[in-house]
Amino acid sequence: MALKPATQEITPISELKPRHTNKVVHVKVLHSWTQNINQGGETMEFVFSDENGDKIHGSCKKTYFESKERLLPVGAWRNVRNFHVRPAGGAFRTTNHTYKIVFNQATAVTRSNFINDELYLNLVDFQTVLTGTLDENLLIDVLGQVLDCGDVETILCSGGNQRKKLEFILRDMNDVRLPCCIWGKLTDILHSARNEDDGMVTLLLRFAKIGKFRGELQISNSYDASQMIINPTIPDAEAFKDMDTGDEKSLMLIESKEEGSNQVGHPDRIGHRDKWLQYPTKKIHELLGSTQVGRCLVTCYVYEIDMDWSWYYFGCDACQKRVIKPELRLRRFWLHLIVRDDTGVSKIMILDKVANGIVAKTPLKLLNGSWEELEDTSLIPEAITDLIGKSFTFGVYVEKDNVSYGAEIFKVGKIYKDRLDCLTGALTPGSVNLTDSQELNDYVSTPSSKRKEDESISHPDISSTTKRPCLMKVKQEKAEDAAKKRG
Repeated sequence: MALKPATQEITPISELKPRHTNKVVHVKVLHSWTQNINQGGETMEFVFSDENGDKIHGSCKKTYFESKERLLPVGAWRNVRNFHVRPAGGAFRTTNHTYKIVFNQATAVTRSNFINDELYLNLVDFQTVLTGTLDENLLIDVLGQVLDCGDVETILCSGGNQRKKLEFILRDMNDVRLPCCIWGKLTDILHSARNEDDGMVTLLLRFAKIGKFRGELQISNSYDASQMIINPTIPDAEAFKDMDTGDEKSLMLIESKEEGSNQVGHPDRIGHRDKWLQYPTKKIHELLGSTQVGRCLVTCYVYEIDMDWSWYYFGCDACQKRVIKPELRLRRFWLHLIVRDDTGVSKIMILDKVANGIVAKTPLKLLNGSWEELEDTSLIPEAITDLIGKSFTFGVYVEKDNVSYGAEIFKVGKIYKDRLDCLTGALTPGSVNLTDSQELNDYVSTPSSKRKEDESISHPDISSTTKRPCLMKVKQEKAEDAAKKRG
């Protein structure tokens, strides 16, 4: 077995230049794969690292496969000499080195007895990825906990080819979340691992691609250039073992009773994705201090009913605009709640389809079939006041009005229960599935920039017959008692 060359004979990877043709590098093979480019033919590609952690890409034409490939298994240290150094351009580069190693007929590869299990990772911070400032031509390393893993889909691509696709979320130790999508043979491997045992999977995705899908930043594999390691035995991954999964297996979605609340907990629905889970979890004081338009999850309890507002409106069945003609009207929820956590108090608004999931009765039943406006809005039905003191996780829209103009009411797009346990406490035993929720009506789900012309259509009118002065506080003592029990 060949020994590592004397130190003075070795050229560090960082010092390689095109003028070097007979230098020796002592490198570890981090990754290898074959690729076939129409113009360049089939090649064997490598990623090498030296003991300093500097990395460089390597390329070998098919002509030299037989003599070189068997000498360069992944994980081995080798001495490589007599090679060309060429510019490393193009998209999806595996290293940030200006140059790459190109094997030729004279390239010699010899064994080394040097042993080192270092992976030489360059893990990228999730928050940095989300800023969108990284060079998308460079592949990156990401490590996180797999959440919200969907099912493997078969997609028909251009040319009639079919490819497998799997979407999921990666969460880091700070609960920052990255949307991910992998393709090809990696999909079945991850999906199988995700469904085994307790379903907790830590994933290392090496040489991953930064891209966008429908305007949303997304991490994916770059064909065979990417590596996927499930539950890697590295120090950075150990901390994830103490985290609960915080995903669909311990989080119950509350759905509208109008369209199939029986789906909640249905075993056939495990694994369906909910994009709300990719958004950060915030405390109320963070919500109130938001400086950017977006969405977030807020876990809190209902402190009281905001009686400055009516709890219902009469809306059109088609467009949900407030209407007068009885034959066109439906009774719809329009809940305004005051919520609280240990950092502050805020106001939220929940419209009909979302509110149907948390109120035990429909507006039709609560109004006893009446089409008359209630003159005394202090008479809040018990089905609504029963919400006081209960904890939920609300999917909240932070809109331009909140950020730029100080609007104090935040709109809710989804509601969950048991979120507090699944994210900040012990993992809830058992498995409660995630299902597709009822979407909020057009007013909430349409971006504010596109709503201006249709605002009167999708939002109930705020008129003198709807907005009324507060006459009393509803069951505030109930909320205070619940807060005391909560500790």
